[in-house]
Amino acid sequence: MHRVTEEILAANEWRDSEFAKLRTNQHGVDERLWCRLCIPMIYAHWEGFVVTSLRILIEHLNKMDLATSAVQTRLVVIGLGDTFRTLSGKQSFDQRSAFIEKFRALLNSSLRIAKKIDTKSNLKSDVLLEICGMYGFKFDRFADVTGDIDRLVNIRNSIAHGENSFVLSQENVETYASAVVTAMDIFREEIDDFLDREAYLARCTA
Repeated sequence: MHRVTEEILAANEWRDSEFAKLRTNQHGVDERLWCRLCIPMIYAHWEGFVVTSLRILIEHLNKMDLATSAVQTRLVVIGLGDTFRTLSGKQSFDQRSAFIEKFRALLNSSLRIAKKIDTKSNLKSDVLLEICGMYGFKFDRFADVTGDIDRLVNIRNSIAHGENSFVLSQENVETYASAVVTAMDIFREEIDDFLDREAYLARCTA
């Protein structure tokens, strides 16, 4: 296991006890209320884990001082970040020149990726697919859990908007918690594999 993966495990270890509490309802809170309270918490752990893990990975990559010319194109694109927004709509000559200057500066410097992780506050399968594509993670490994995660996010959004149509049970809580824990494990494994194979380097094709 890569030391970065160990750091990710340590940074998120507290989530295990939180999940255990969500699964038991030790204080006997009304089940319907309890389950409605659990759904946003389960989602928060899912998004929080992905964001925390990627920030740790990005910090590691930045510290490596990798030459931009030596890394995968997808990481160069991530490094450019919001710079691409200047290309939207009609651009003046000065705007295009500014973009090229930033692009040339990036190519002539070490890779630097901003730690801003955009989950769109809705980390459903489409957003997860985009994140996996950015880093070359295997999205198909999440196939067994994306359906439950999408339903979790939909219910969470409905609860956040004050809707009361969902009748939830402790079984639902267990299902969504298990899906998230599984997805977290897969995500961590993908990061470990990414680092083990040095998949950030341009020479890596697998």
